Amino acid sequence: MKNISAYLKEKYGQWGWMGQRAHDAVGINKVLPLDFIICCDFGTDTAHYFEENNVFSIEKQGKVRKDWSNEDLKASFEGSLGRKIFKRWNGSKNRINLLCYRSIGFLEKRAEGDPVLKIYAVSEKLKNYFDNKVRLYETLPSLSLPRIPGKICEPGKNSFKDLKNELSLPFVIQFPYGSSGHFTFIIKDEKTYESLREQYPRERVVMRKYVDGFSLNVNAVIVLSNSGAKTVCSFPSIQITGLAECSNFPSAFCGNDYSAARSLKKNIIDQVESHINSIGAWMGKSGYRGIFGMDFVVEGEKVYPVEINPRFQNSTSLFNAINAFSGGNGENTLFMLHIAEFLQKEDRIVREYLNNFPCASLMAPIDGSQVILHNTMERGTMAQEGIPGAYRSEGDTLLLVQKGASLDVLSDAGDVLITCGVPRRDTIIEPNAPICKVQLLKNALDLSNRQELSAEMKKIVPEIYNMFGLNNRTTL
Repeated sequence: MKNISAYLKEKYGQWGWMGQRAHDAVGINKVLPLDFIICCDFGTDTAHYFEENNVFSIEKQGKVRKDWSNEDLKASFEGSLGRKIFKRWNGSKNRINLLCYRSIGFLEKRAEGDPVLKIYAVSEKLKNYFDNKVRLYETLPSLSLPRIPGKICEPGKNSFKDLKNELSLPFVIQFPYGSSGHFTFIIKDEKTYESLREQYPRERVVMRKYVDGFSLNVNAVIVLSNSGAKTVCSFPSIQITGLAECSNFPSAFCGNDYSAARSLKKNIIDQVESHINSIGAWMGKSGYRGIFGMDFVVEGEKVYPVEINPRFQNSTSLFNAINAFSGGNGENTLFMLHIAEFLQKEDRIVREYLNNFPCASLMAPIDGSQVILHNTMERGTMAQEGIPGAYRSEGDTLLLVQKGASLDVLSDAGDVLITCGVPRRDTIIEPNAPICKVQLLKNALDLSNRQELSAEMKKIVPEIYNMFGLNNRTTL
């Protein structure tokens, strides 16, 4: 039999990726060659892994880089860009297979009556159900899982003084929805709390103690086996959040570090895997199938589940890229497992692949990390073209060693890869918009505390801002 990716191409026709970032498709494209990408950004790195004519991008149309959201992705299907996408699909004689970062409701409806379009994502209804952070916090005790001390309540019914006495300072407020740190607030003073209280007096939120630990992120896939739904878990990464070097926002998501997670105690890893299995079983009972992720907070040797991400994650693409780079079997990775789950009922060969998948291999420790840099200035325009590739720090400058957009251009352990939406000249960049990713084949965090960048990265990050002319910070 041919390898599974060749089989999928031959039998099922065109394959495409839809997500906010084009670069998320790099690891996928190396294993399952894609025919098109629908995305928000449009960096100079795109041409290194994909034909730009096959990229349908909002930024490509408007030349504006934003702090993208799912609403922007939905807008891809409107206006002239939407007409181009549907023209491409309508002109296809083969099935269109759309691998989604997350599903969009109106595309699901279109696919229901369209024999050509196949969506590979959990329904938007289920996605929204499990995306609710208040629901997770409410459910944890019934799953016999630990939760950070706190409560579910409305800001309008709680005074700052009472919360300060009950939870101490700082404390955390999590709204039901929001990703990448949006709508999670670390409350340090009365002014910040009163502002939220005034804006959202009747919103049910999680108010909990602030845990001064580190955050872990895990990818997982729920698949249907002969014994019912089961959850397959990957090795965790340490999340990089709220770093002043990378963003103006104290809760902003700034990357992942798999290398730094290698030193975690077995007890921590075991708790993560156990918690994922319990939550995956709960999700599976409701019919959830396919990929999802979870965030945890670690305090001492106790692991608290804090958030479900019922979709692909930013860390998923890094995991796939490291897997492809390290010489492992690229076909035995998360997104292929996700695809197989959606095809196994109709395809014996795919079902056989799924049954033989070496699930335990996903828990093997890996080396690599990424740091996401955001625009810390006011709205501005890129005065020069950003060049993706391997860079080496010498003195106070970065030297380009080799152009490229994927980890395979890193020939030296000290080099870093600048990639993922590297801005083009004349691109308008909004405040806090992601500028690029800095990827390494080693740790980016200081291994002694896991909450700060390493000394090397603290030097390299400002060098990148200087190189792009984005080195004047705006105070928020």
